[in-house]
Amino acid sequence: MNMKRILSSCLLGVLLTSSVLADRASAQVEVILGNNHRHEWREREQARLALLRREREQRERREWEHRQHEKREWRLRHEHDYR
Repeated sequence: MNMKRILSSCLLGVLLTSSVLADRASAQVEVILGNNHRHEWREREQARLALLRREREQRERREWEHRQHEKREWRLRHEHDYR
């Protein structure tokens, strides 16, 4: 009877220890993956901002070209008025 009690206690100790170690390992994996997710989010955010910046620059360039075209058109239409 005493031997069964000792074995039961040992088994319970092993189970509790492995459970605690598993929780710690799980927490470490979560921290590692969490940091990885943050890194991936940062990369996605930087890519998104770069895309927005390129789109804004393209839009500003098209607007500038449109204004230049309008100026040339206006000059061509009113060129005879100044001669």
